[in-house]
Amino acid sequence: VTLVFHEGEIVHFEAAGYADVEGKKPMRKDSIFRVYSMTKPITSVAAMMLVEEGKIKLDDPIAKYLPQFKDAKVYSQDGNHTKVRRPITVRHLLSHSSGLTYGIFGNHPVDQMYRKVGPMNNERTNKQLVDVLGLMPLVSHPGEVWRYSLSTDVLGYLVEVVSGKKLGEFFEAHIFKPLKMKDSAFHVAKAKIPRFTVTYTWADKKRNVSDHPSRSRFIRPAVWESGGGGLTSTTQDYLRFCQMLLNGGKLGKVRLLKESSVQQMNLSAKGVKGVPMGGNAEFGLGFRVLLEKNRQGMSQGSYNWGGYASTTFQIDPVNNLILIGMTQKVPTDNGFTEGFKSAVYSAIKKK
Repeated sequence: VTLVFHEGEIVHFEAAGYADVEGKKPMRKDSIFRVYSMTKPITSVAAMMLVEEGKIKLDDPIAKYLPQFKDAKVYSQDGNHTKVRRPITVRHLLSHSSGLTYGIFGNHPVDQMYRKVGPMNNERTNKQLVDVLGLMPLVSHPGEVWRYSLSTDVLGYLVEVVSGKKLGEFFEAHIFKPLKMKDSAFHVAKAKIPRFTVTYTWADKKRNVSDHPSRSRFIRPAVWESGGGGLTSTTQDYLRFCQMLLNGGKLGKVRLLKESSVQQMNLSAKGVKGVPMGGNAEFGLGFRVLLEKNRQGMSQGSYNWGGYASTTFQIDPVNNLILIGMTQKVPTDNGFTEGFKSAVYSAIKKK
C-alpha cells in the first residue's frame, strides 16, 4: 500500500498485490501491517508529551524513574567495567546515544552478552526487559556514541512508570483515540484478523511465509508491549500520526504537542559520534533528520524512519509532503522503501 499526501490532500493512495498470496487475498487500503520500528516515533512522541506536562525532563537521569540503571557501567575487556562519565538521560534514550545496544546488529562483546540472555523476549514485560538490561554493561558512555538499540523500549517502560499506565493504554488514551487511529494496537483484534497481512521472506529466490495471521503472536494480547517495535497499524492510521507532526503537533482540533516540541525532536543529536545516517542526515529525538537537501529532492529538515518488514514513512515540511509505504517482507526491502521515495520526488520535480 502506498500513500502520498501533498499540499493538504491525498494525491495517491493505492493497494497492489496480495496480503496473502497463497490464500489469494488482495491487498486492501485498510490492510493491517506489523510496523515494527515505526513504533519508535510514537513512543518518542509519548515521552515528549510527558516532558510537556512537566512529569519528566529531557536531561533527567533515567535512574530517577528506573533504579535498574543507577549503577550503570561501561564494558571493559578485563571485566572491571567502568563507571559512566554521566548518567543515562531521557534525551539519550530518544537519540539512541544511551550506550545500550540491540544484540542483533553487531558483534561487540556486549552484543554477545545480550544474545546469551535474550532480552528481547515476547513473554517478558517491559519491566522484566529493563530488569535484565540494568544488569548488563553499556557499550559506550552515555551521550557519546550513536548505536541503534533497545533505548526506545526502555523509554516505553519509562512512559509506563511515569504515567502509571501500560504503554498500550497510554497510546490508546493519549494518541490513538485523540487522532482516531482506530486500527493501531499491540495486537490485532479478532474481528480485524481478515485484514491482517502475511509476512514473507525470500531465500534462494523462493518466497516463504515468515509470519501468518492464523498463528502470529500479534493476534494475541501482547505480554511485551515493545515501544521499539511492537505495534500493528494501517496506512491511514499512520497518516494521521504523520499529519499531526507535519502540522506541528496538531491534527484538527486535537493538539498532542507544541510546535516547539516537534521542532526539538528534529534537531540532530550534537556531539554524538558514529551516526550512520548518510553524510547529510543525523538522528534527532525519534527520527532520522535530513540536514540539507539531497539529490532526490528531499528538503532540509525532512524526517523519516522505517520498520523491519519493509514499511516506511517520510515527512517533508518544506514540500508539505507525507509519504507512507507499507508491505510485509523481511528483512527490509530497501528497493521498495527507497524506490518509492525516489519515484514520488521525481514526480514532484516534473510538476
